[in-house]
Amino acid sequence: MVSFNRTVLAGNLTRDPELRFTQAGVPVCSFSIAVNRVKSKSEAVDFFNVSAWRELGETVANYKKKGDPILVEGRLQYRTWQGQDGGKRSTVDVDADRVQFLSRGGNPQAQAEAPASAHKAPTETAAVGGWGLAAEQLGRGEEAGLEG
Repeated sequence: MVSFNRTVLAGNLTRDPELRFTQAGVPVCSFSIAVNRVKSKSEAVDFFNVSAWRELGETVANYKKKGDPILVEGRLQYRTWQGQDGGKRSTVDVDADRVQFLSRGGNPQAQAEAPASAHKAPTETAAVGGWGLAAEQLGRGEEAGLEG
């Protein structure tokens, strides 16, 4: 049996990314992107909800905002739940494992990829000192991620 689940999307953020934390303290960033679908004489737009976990999610939340162009690689995830009205609901979301920040001007030379550290799972646990960039900055005494 063959099984392959991979997607690559490039579009613009439709809202500012939202960073939340699970009960276990793991950061997850939720955002959505609009992807233009060009047809022969018309243009349509598809919208996709995306989740980025841990350091990757923190990086997106810290550096991206509504309207910014972004490339997302990941897998499709199908979810179902019971709605408040008792009806069954479902959705397909993208679980990102790689994100590339794109420039607005479309110049490929000016594109910047998210730092490589954003692709690795952190070695610490939330109970021992937190996750990712925020914990590192706090440990170094930096304010708002700026070095002076």
